[in-house]
Amino acid sequence: MATYETDAIVLRAIRYSEADSVLTLYTRDRGRASAIAKGARRPRSRLGGRLQPGTCSRVTLAEGRGELATVRGVSSLQPNAGLWTESGRLRAAGHVLEAALRTLPDGDPNEPAYHLLGNALGLIAREPPSEGPPRLDPLVLGVHVKLLVVAGLLPVLGSCAHCGAGPPLPAFSAAAGGALCGECAGGADPLTLAAHAALAGLIGRPLGEAREVCPPHAAAGVERVVGLVLREHLGVILRSAAAPASPRGPSETFDSGH
Repeated sequence: MATYETDAIVLRAIRYSEADSVLTLYTRDRGRASAIAKGARRPRSRLGGRLQPGTCSRVTLAEGRGELATVRGVSSLQPNAGLWTESGRLRAAGHVLEAALRTLPDGDPNEPAYHLLGNALGLIAREPPSEGPPRLDPLVLGVHVKLLVVAGLLPVLGSCAHCGAGPPLPAFSAAAGGALCGECAGGADPLTLAAHAALAGLIGRPLGEAREVCPPHAAAGVERVVGLVLREHLGVILRSAAAPASPRGPSETFDSGH
């Protein structure tokens, strides 16, 4: 078997057999990849704690005949232990991982996406959780918006996507390509000034400033725009979007494998 080393973020860990975990990784060098960590769920395993969802590690992978590689070794780069100390952080991280899992394709390396996820998980692990629902945390929304950028799905926001007119742009249509002026709005979704400004801020400012540029009253509008774009271009509807907060978090995406 050919082996290679790469930095990887664990997006998901699913229990397999008695002691193994099947992982979805986002690697720096190869994009999204799948691997099995044999024995990772055994109590004395050195793999398990370093392959929790939300961790960043240096992994050695052995390629098999199919698409599933085998983890041969792992060393921790960014454990993000703070994700596990507070339920709001855990749920916020789960929403970030779900978005990455469902929007970033297999086998297509995207280093900006890798750095975005690593930065986001580190910020969520360190900063106090948002007071509102974790899915509307500006850090989570900032990742979602920046994922549109790195995935090449950024809608037109500075002028009307249909006629090119400037602001005000009170509506949004993913099918039309972005924000719309009043004359072109038709049956498009409303876009508030606050949501429009927050979108622009989340795109143009560093992720660490997300809470400064996305106030609570703009969060739902930002989430709505992201959802419309993902559904239109990828056929993706995030399970976290507009769903009641669960005290256990999004278990499918953030399964610890234990």
